[in-house]
Amino acid sequence: MFDNKVELLAPAGKWEVLEAVAEAGADAVYLGGKSFNMRMLRSEFNFTDEELRDAVDFLHQKKKKLYVTLNNLYYDYDLEGLKKYLLFLQDIEVDALIIQDTGIVELHRELGLNRDLHASVQMAISSSQAVNLLEEQGFSRVILSKNLSLEEIRSIHEESNLGLEYFAHGDLCISHTGQCYMSSFFAGENGNCGRCIKPCRWKYQLPDIERNKEMDDFGYYLAHNDLCLYPYIQDLLDAGVSSFKIEGRMRTADYLSCIISKYRKALDKIKENPSAYEMDLNEYQDLYEQRIRDYSSGNLFQRPDLKSIGISGEREPFFISTAYALKSLDTEDYQEITEKCDTYPELSVRIADLDSLREISQMKIDSVILGYESFRRSKSAWKRDKISEALKISAKSKLKIRLETPRIACQNELIGPDDITGIKNWEQLSGIIVNDYGTLNSLKKLGIPMEGGYGLNICNSRAIQFARRIGLNRLSISQELKWEELQSIVKNENNIEIMLHGPLCGMISDFCLARCMNEEEENECSYGCLSSEYFLKDEWGQKYIIHTDEQCRNYIYYPHTLSLFPYLPTLVSTGVKYLRIDAQFYDSSILRELLSIYGEALQGLKEGCWEQKNNYARLRNIFPEGLTANPLFLK
Repeated sequence: MFDNKVELLAPAGKWEVLEAVAEAGADAVYLGGKSFNMRMLRSEFNFTDEELRDAVDFLHQKKKKLYVTLNNLYYDYDLEGLKKYLLFLQDIEVDALIIQDTGIVELHRELGLNRDLHASVQMAISSSQAVNLLEEQGFSRVILSKNLSLEEIRSIHEESNLGLEYFAHGDLCISHTGQCYMSSFFAGENGNCGRCIKPCRWKYQLPDIERNKEMDDFGYYLAHNDLCLYPYIQDLLDAGVSSFKIEGRMRTADYLSCIISKYRKALDKIKENPSAYEMDLNEYQDLYEQRIRDYSSGNLFQRPDLKSIGISGEREPFFISTAYALKSLDTEDYQEITEKCDTYPELSVRIADLDSLREISQMKIDSVILGYESFRRSKSAWKRDKISEALKISAKSKLKIRLETPRIACQNELIGPDDITGIKNWEQLSGIIVNDYGTLNSLKKLGIPMEGGYGLNICNSRAIQFARRIGLNRLSISQELKWEELQSIVKNENNIEIMLHGPLCGMISDFCLARCMNEEEENECSYGCLSSEYFLKDEWGQKYIIHTDEQCRNYIYYPHTLSLFPYLPTLVSTGVKYLRIDAQFYDSSILRELLSIYGEALQGLKEGCWEQKNNYARLRNIFPEGLTANPLFLK
């Protein structure tokens, strides 16, 4: 259904592009300033303050709107500058702010601003529950996750009130939006701050484990083709999309004006006579001929498959980086201390099964975390009956049980109250860790303490303030923080949890790499993900282990395991209250050894005795593939 509120939204990185897309038919333009936005790699793009003021005047004279991108994650040292910038944007009367970091919501309230707030695609809004929570917090629009299907978009529209914006054309990342951290783990360059080095565009091998065959050829297995939803404009309108967003703030005026004009003509034709609309094949052919990469329909009708990936790399416009050899933690990273620590943090461990729980129930652990998502290669999954049994075991040992909901929860996958209340003795759960706002909104009335997981990307004290206000207690702050950024937070916040040890999930993708092993029967699942080892390998021979969940999503892990063991005295000295070990992929022997090592180290700190060289050596022997402290202690 078409109404007059439907908007065609164009990007602009330079003034000549702004003029071109306005002339081509855009109803609104989004752009960024010289700081505080996601496109910071090239200084010649983005607008000065004076240009921003002129852009508002230019577009308003044409009865068009201007939205400014503030879609980074920010740190405490950014906040004062952000305040001044927000006041400036209020003064020049931009029409809306596109934001990812919820700390801006708090600044917006504090400063008494009245600019509309649009939730960036980087917030990974994937459910009506999340949309409804953001409406309560003052948002007027959400830019939905690119990973949603058409039916999920329709369902969200039917169950919410806010305007829904959706990307219709442009670049696609292989990872779920906001959940790609590989650039930070490699180089300390945060993709959520616009500085991604693009590991998804590197060459990899995908060994054929099923046939016990080493693949010689490298391919760009994570290089997603570009999005083009021009053939499906009417479908998106019918599903409730009210703003069609074109990606490309670093593209040229000619390139973007061509795209905008095609979408403009199509929207106008639908408006004139919806029932008679047919896609103009000549217009589509023009779009296709000027494409950069080949086209894909994204997740609109099905999960990405081999046709969605540019494996050959032949249409990749440029490669800004390549893989390089990683440096793992070595003996010189070990620290000597003589002072006794004043604080002694609580230790939690995430485990995979009931055997592991029984194994550690008498060890010096404060709580265990049960992950609600199920990985196909795990020994067991935490279903209702097993969670009920875990609560029964923990009652005897006085061990606290916390449940962690999945990192990804789209509209059709959201966990509801019935999923929790169906667990016997569910009231004994000491906390539920959520990684998205939809799950929080769905479960917050249960009366169980709600906690924020890594998926919320909390990076500053104002984002923590927002989290507290919407009902979150203990918080796992972003794994992309560096040491100075962490210190700034924990000196004023004692309810923070830090990951001490475990595998680092760098990307979460709807593209199932296991299907690449079975090209002859692409639509048939070969269950290659059930192999004992399923991984990508880069040009340096470094392995990226892949785990697959029951929805066939691929969780791609950084080659080295996180271990903050050598920096434990420094970490504890900050006063951090909670530490966490993710051990859901370790067998019982490794789990026992791991907890013994960290338990002895923490006890040593408590007693002022840090003689841990032998334990550090034990730890490095357990993980011969390498340990890392990146990006927190990146050197």
